Amino acid sequence: MNKVAISLFLIFSMFTVKAQINCMQGIWADIYNGENEYNEFSFTVITGRNSLNFVYTEDRYELDFPLTESIVGFLDYNPKTTESFLNINKLNDNGEFYIVLDTDYIKDGQIKNSFIVVPEYFECEGESMSVNGGQLIELIRIERLPSFALKLLYNRGKKDDKDYIGKYLDIKVKEVQVDKSIIYSEPGTATKMFLIKGDVATVLEEKGDWLKIEFLGKRLVTGWIKKKDVN
Repeated sequence: MNKVAISLFLIFSMFTVKAQINCMQGIWADIYNGENEYNEFSFTVITGRNSLNFVYTEDRYELDFPLTESIVGFLDYNPKTTESFLNINKLNDNGEFYIVLDTDYIKDGQIKNSFIVVPEYFECEGESMSVNGGQLIELIRIERLPSFALKLLYNRGKKDDKDYIGKYLDIKVKEVQVDKSIIYSEPGTATKMFLIKGDVATVLEEKGDWLKIEFLGKRLVTGWIKKKDVN
């Protein structure tokens, strides 16, 4: 292989590996959401190297659902076999081994070996991602969280005094404070649709006393509500 061919091969290889961390960005849903044994829904949101995973069931509105914040990245070696503690700053955007670090166990920028997770299999390509850390998890990329999930995350954030939505989704949401908030196709033009007290909607635009919102229930609804109807 000549020098030009070798250089092109190395450039292609570097691009392919680096694309892994880029591929991971966004909102991911378990392909078996709502169809598993426990009727669970699982979502993972990744921004940069910060990852948020949470799991819930739609038939129970409880705020103690499993939620994990992690730092993710890559290394060219398996730290489980070489280091007693791992400095999180060693993680790269690419590498042979995919690394997951639960933020609950990170102290002063380091994490103990026993809390380092190195899945035996990882692949991210296009709109799908697969991870096997003892059980195969298959994910698909989605554009937005369902509003029920958004409501749970919003209220869990209030309970934990953390802004999960702002940190991971970079969107603005508002909670309905009135019994019924009419949805308008345009400010002043009412529809038959409405939100109810406690619903959490994504704010797309503000115009005077009005908010343009979207709400993903059984279908995606976009419209306007009165600003005074929300918190």
